[in-house]
Amino acid sequence: MLFTLKCDIFILKCNNFGGIYMEIPAFLDRDDYLQNPIMRKFLKNRGLKFQTTRADYINAIKQYADTDEKCEKDVRQWLLKVAKEGSKDFCYKRIKRITSEQCDPIIIEEKIKRKYPNCPMLNILEYKNTHNRELIEYNIIKDDSGAAIKLEFTYSKLMLCGEVNQEGINTVFPVFIEVYLDNGLIVSRAKAKSTIFRHDGDSNKLLLDNKVNAMEYAVAAIDDVIGMLGYDVEQDSKIVKKENYEMFYRIYSQFSFTPEEVVRKVERMRQYNKQYIDLIFEDLKLDVRNKQKALEDMDTIVEKYISIDGRNEDIFKKDRDAYLIKVGSDNELELTKIYTLSQRMVPLQCTSAFFDSKNAIIRSKQCTKLNLVYKRKDDTYLKNKPIVVQFGTTKNFGFFKTLQYAEEEDIQYVLQTIYTNY
Repeated sequence: MLFTLKCDIFILKCNNFGGIYMEIPAFLDRDDYLQNPIMRKFLKNRGLKFQTTRADYINAIKQYADTDEKCEKDVRQWLLKVAKEGSKDFCYKRIKRITSEQCDPIIIEEKIKRKYPNCPMLNILEYKNTHNRELIEYNIIKDDSGAAIKLEFTYSKLMLCGEVNQEGINTVFPVFIEVYLDNGLIVSRAKAKSTIFRHDGDSNKLLLDNKVNAMEYAVAAIDDVIGMLGYDVEQDSKIVKKENYEMFYRIYSQFSFTPEEVVRKVERMRQYNKQYIDLIFEDLKLDVRNKQKALEDMDTIVEKYISIDGRNEDIFKKDRDAYLIKVGSDNELELTKIYTLSQRMVPLQCTSAFFDSKNAIIRSKQCTKLNLVYKRKDDTYLKNKPIVVQFGTTKNFGFFKTLQYAEEEDIQYVLQTIYTNY
């Protein structure tokens, strides 16, 4: 190596082929963007030797980047991809309507340049961060007709991380914004962090007053794009919550269907259920108008005890891309709150709690929160490690959290779950 140039938390070095390459930025390592399974996948896909420790994985990737310019570019592109993937908080707002003008790339770019005339158009590996949030890069993606269909924005700034009243460590905190114009959704993605703080003058001491709520910080970037491009979004938090609760209910319905094997068993028992209900109503001289409801309740009882038997768990996981493990619902008319949770990622449909709350949820047609286990689109290096996704809503935005490393294909499927159920 001929020289080393320190640049904030980045290090630039002269490599073996005479160019300048960037080492893996410290924040990607320290803030757990780089997780072992995804590094194993990187090495395996390039025919490189597996390593034993995290440090060895990172060194192997650095050595690969130093091979030639093609490998260096490969690593850079991979790092940019990894920075947007992983365990993240995603916040979103629904755009009420998209006009033809808002899909015009020329008009979009004019508005961006008017607001950010000095946007450097540098990615997070290249940009020298400051203590101010800046738009550092944007991208307008067009369809075959030349109309914009997706917009991408990267905001970045230096934050402090650590514990209150201690000296903080500088870290880069990027927020990625995506506008899905064809689906009317604007989404932020950022690292889920509870220990980030704003800088307070020249001091790096972490003060409680300077603590940053990561999701609210990301939503502020969403609002910046909304204002810049003139989108119409709902501001009333009550309306936003109602829309999201109803959307969560549709997701609940999508992934809580009764498996065919269970349906067939329930149908087989109906003749016996009818005989029993007929006998009860005749012997007790009950109001026959309630008989149909009694038959439906018998179906539910049979389904419940088939489902919670303990031997049928797998049928609630197969033939579906996700399954429920937690649901919450408030029924204001009946003054009831429902909160059901399964253990150890067991499908909620295999528990009594699911059936005890099912009718009330169906009547309210709303869920206040949902946890689903999503199957990975590619689980080659993450066998038996599905992704738990938490859905919720607060203030005037919705959110979901990926609790394990999620690759882009998995993230896009979760987003598809949202906009197809709005």
